[in-house]
Amino acid sequence: MELVNLKGGTWAVPGPVNIGVYVKENGAVLIDSGNSPDAGRKILRLIEANGWNLRWIINTHFHADHVGGNAFIQKRTDCGIAASPKEAFFIDFPETEPQELWSGAAPKQLCNKFLQAEKSNVTRLFAPGDELEGFGLAAVDLAGHAHGQIGVRTPDNVLFIADSAISEKILEKYSIPFVADFERAMATFDNLEKMAAEIFVPSHGDICSDIKPMVKANRSCLEKLRNEIAEICTEPKTRDDILASLSIRHGINMNLAQYVLIYSTAAAIITPLIDSGELNMSFDAGTLYLKKRD
Repeated sequence: MELVNLKGGTWAVPGPVNIGVYVKENGAVLIDSGNSPDAGRKILRLIEANGWNLRWIINTHFHADHVGGNAFIQKRTDCGIAASPKEAFFIDFPETEPQELWSGAAPKQLCNKFLQAEKSNVTRLFAPGDELEGFGLAAVDLAGHAHGQIGVRTPDNVLFIADSAISEKILEKYSIPFVADFERAMATFDNLEKMAAEIFVPSHGDICSDIKPMVKANRSCLEKLRNEIAEICTEPKTRDDILASLSIRHGINMNLAQYVLIYSTAAAIITPLIDSGELNMSFDAGTLYLKKRD
């Protein structure tokens, strides 16, 4: 791990999850904390090696790869943790991430470090439009990938965009990105294209000055998935039928974690198709079937 200065007091720690650091008068704020306690340990060493005093962690959303270092760092520094109101509960009670994906008490196979971080304590709600006192860091609404996801704009006009858009390489590799709310994600794409910043930092992708190509790729990916699901449902299909078709089409080697993640994305896309009337619902022998409107 290494610190890279982006501009002024704004730094990044590039990696599997790009971490942000903002420094003012030797006080430091992290933007996310990495995917594990070990990542948190390494990030804290970088902070301490520069003589900075870590004051806050801002979590863009509750997913374990973004809050995995919280517990270690908070125990070591007693720093505050800020998160949006919709994400804070899941950070305080990380067992709810696999529970949400499973829609009930989750099997032990899902209660792992990839889907369940260690418990940490959110000390400040940080909603879109709020500013972190003393640092001038502003929360930006980037909901869609997670219901309460935020981005963070620094006074240096650097915008950390969390998982609102991911790199084209990752989209090509996995083809079905996680999304909690399809319509909010699409609205966020529109807003991102209008946002002015000197530097954009996605959590998964290259730091860039022009975010529009990445946004275009992400919008196209979700639109294709939407059309694909509608096409699959030209005949009545269950949600598991839809999932099976997607896994075959995209060459996914299904396991339990993949199952719940893709199931959630499919559900998020199916919802507006039902609400718009493009998919009709019917029940047969207690089973829900979805069919494209004739």
